[in-house]
Amino acid sequence: MEEGKRISARFFCWFKDRHQDGSPYAFTSQKGGRLHRAQFFRVFQAISEAAGLPAEKRYPHSLKHALGSHLVAGNLNLALVKQALGHRSINSTMMCVGTSDRQAAEAVQGALMAIF
Repeated sequence: MEEGKRISARFFCWFKDRHQDGSPYAFTSQKGGRLHRAQFFRVFQAISEAAGLPAEKRYPHSLKHALGSHLVAGNLNLALVKQALGHRSINSTMMCVGTSDRQAAEAVQGALMAIF
C-alpha cells in the first residue's frame, strides 16, 4: 500500500508540473497535441502491467477511483468528491469510502472529545 501512495504522490507532482505547460490536455502526444484515447489505453495497459497491477485494475478508469479514494482519505466532503468525479449518485461516490478500524476508532474518539 505504501508503494501505491508513493506512486500516486509522484504522479500528482508530475501532473502539477505538467499542467503548467499551457496544454489543456493532461496527457499529450509526442507532438504536443491531444493523445487519442486508444493510444492512452495501450500506454496505460503496458505501464500498469509493468508495475505489477492485477489485470482487473489495468484500466484508465481505475485512476478515477484512486483519485476518489485519495480525496476521501484527505477528508474532502463527499458532496465535493461526487462533483469532482462527475458522479450522478452519491452511492457511486460511496464506493471510494473505505475505513480501517483505526480510522473509525480515531473518528469516534475525536467526536466524543468534541462533545465532552
